[in-house]
Amino acid sequence: MFEADFSSVWSNANPYLGYKEKQQPAKRSRSKPPAATRGSGSSAGEVSVSGIEMSRSNKARLKELLQARYPLTFILDALACCTLATLLIYYAPVHGSSLYAVAAGFFEAKLGLIAHEASHGGAPRWLGWLYDCAMGSRSQWIVKHNHGHHLVTNTLSDPDIQISPLMRIHPSQPRHPHHVFQHIFQFPLFSLLPFGLRINGVIYLHKKGPLSEILLHWILAFPATYLYLIRPYNLLGIPGLKYFALENFTVGIIYGCLFSVSHVNSLVMFDPPHSTLKERQLATTADWGVGSRVANYLTGGLNHQVVHHLHPSVSSYSYPEIARILKEEEEGYLDMGGTILDALRSNVEYLRRVGNGK
Repeated sequence: MFEADFSSVWSNANPYLGYKEKQQPAKRSRSKPPAATRGSGSSAGEVSVSGIEMSRSNKARLKELLQARYPLTFILDALACCTLATLLIYYAPVHGSSLYAVAAGFFEAKLGLIAHEASHGGAPRWLGWLYDCAMGSRSQWIVKHNHGHHLVTNTLSDPDIQISPLMRIHPSQPRHPHHVFQHIFQFPLFSLLPFGLRINGVIYLHKKGPLSEILLHWILAFPATYLYLIRPYNLLGIPGLKYFALENFTVGIIYGCLFSVSHVNSLVMFDPPHSTLKERQLATTADWGVGSRVANYLTGGLNHQVVHHLHPSVSSYSYPEIARILKEEEEGYLDMGGTILDALRSNVEYLRRVGNGK
């Protein structure tokens, strides 16, 4: 199982994990750089960036995109989603509306995607506390996701695939008879994901977090606890909790589909033999809806998961154009198709195959 030290959450860690580290001045070297860094075999109009041979125009544009900051609309989007989620879950038990609860789940999922980006440094760091506002734990997420999944993607150490024997995702995991149906029952399991994230987040926080972090968590989480649990129960009793369940099921389905399809599909590799982090990310991650700004907005950039894994601290607003450059210049770039349905089709196909031991 993946383990990480809680203190690493607060360290000025590598930008890959979500925080910018202080740049140390480069030491001068008398030796000549190796020929490979100059793009051997490339024409005079090509240059090498991160191992990718690309045109000078694409190189210049990529440099601009990697340095671009999030726009003000990102903050406004977070405020709008927070307001709508709060109003919808407030009125759901009053009007007896399941639709309100489902809609609240959509906007809460969007808030979670904003917090996900903030935890990587692509947005203001304080937005990462939205996890705690929704009764989760920002710190536990950073340790599990940034320090775990992003560095060991699609290996047996990846916390995102450590769910055996419930499901068989990695080909090296043991197979059980019920795995024949895993491509079907993964969707009901997705709906339970928020419950697990919240419970594990609180347990982790109380086991490893400093007292100040624990107190701050409960201060931030109390309004949501009241809105989602206490108030509906006071109004309707046990039946009132169905709105919390519906909201959670909606969040879980959205998260499960978005985070799973890009790494668990028929195109990617598990335990890739590549030596560099960039090569491993390209081999274990695939995109869908490449270049679509609508899909990029609705998913918080997770339809461009390849871009996110290569440049996690970059604003998701830059993802569509970065993806276009990668698709044009990088031979190993994996594209599943134009819509989430194409990605889900590849995901289901892979799970069915590995569940049957093929």
